[in-house]
Amino acid sequence: MSDDAYQDLERSEHLLEAAEAAPTTGREAALSALRGLLEEWNEVPRADSIVGLLEQAAETDASLLELRAEAGVLDRFPDEPDSAERARSFVDAVRARLVNI
Repeated sequence: MSDDAYQDLERSEHLLEAAEAAPTTGREAALSALRGLLEEWNEVPRADSIVGLLEQAAETDASLLELRAEAGVLDRFPDEPDSAERARSFVDAVRARLVNI
């Protein structure tokens, strides 16, 4: 795993833990996880939104589009109390794909 990808995934884990107390960090955790996945695939992340990064990652793995609805909610409503739970789906999906590389 590349250093950038590892650092982004590690950052997403820390942000996810923080999101339990501060829901707004859930969105940042999802962003960081998706950036890490793209970097591991030797792609330069091109978007600043979860939907944008998800669509970019889906160019390599179309199954990620299953998370599009969750991505939209996290982008539009980052302060919701369930942001950490929603973000976990992205962190888990990224982790699963990195294990298969």
